[in-house]
Amino acid sequence: MNIAHRGFSAAYPENTLLSFRKALALGVTQLELDLQLSFDGHLIVMHDGSVDRTTNGSGNVSDLNHSEIKELDAGSWVGPEFEGLKVPTYQEVLTELDGEPTLVTELKFAGNDGIRPVLEMVENEGATNQVVISSFDLDKLTVVRQLAPDMPTTALLKTDDASARERVDRVLALGADTIGPRCSDTTQELVDVAHEAGLRVRAWGLGRDQGEEMTRLLDLGVDGMTTDCPDILQTILEARE
Repeated sequence: MNIAHRGFSAAYPENTLLSFRKALALGVTQLELDLQLSFDGHLIVMHDGSVDRTTNGSGNVSDLNHSEIKELDAGSWVGPEFEGLKVPTYQEVLTELDGEPTLVTELKFAGNDGIRPVLEMVENEGATNQVVISSFDLDKLTVVRQLAPDMPTTALLKTDDASARERVDRVLALGADTIGPRCSDTTQELVDVAHEAGLRVRAWGLGRDQGEEMTRLLDLGVDGMTTDCPDILQTILEARE
């Protein structure tokens, strides 16, 4: 239910092992993270295509080697107390968090060349029961389904004019098991149609000061929420048992 978006990203540098650990300390059992590919083919845990926003470096992830990325400071952009945090690789996350949370892994890299390495790494690390693959690039989910038919997948949807039935049918055609609408696009009709079709509903886009929206989504019956503020959602969930 409570999926920590890039870890506890409202309070700690996103997509770092510290952010993930702080979310787990709240009692959260699901973490969301993003993957990019470095120039030399390493799977890098980072949302943006460039390192500019969340490190002290500059340039596209795809133009930098793994060793160059590991030299960067991924914490001081949030505050001096986080100076020295490093950008983790996907393998480091799988190793450090072995068997602990579910890792909702969003594929952000361009193209499909990185999909097979992701799936192979998950299998080699014995984490097939720990990982869910998600993407806004729905073609990627088709490739995942072909390569790993049993891998759970979430189709992330942006705002459009499609009806609830059209959106659900689109996700069913991909073979995904979860539909991921923006929180503001999540209606009772969409939840009901998705559940009738056997899909889970995971709303995203929940940031600060959205406790009322979390409560609304719970009342609709969503199965999960991806939030920068897992502490707020955890408090609401505990209060509602």
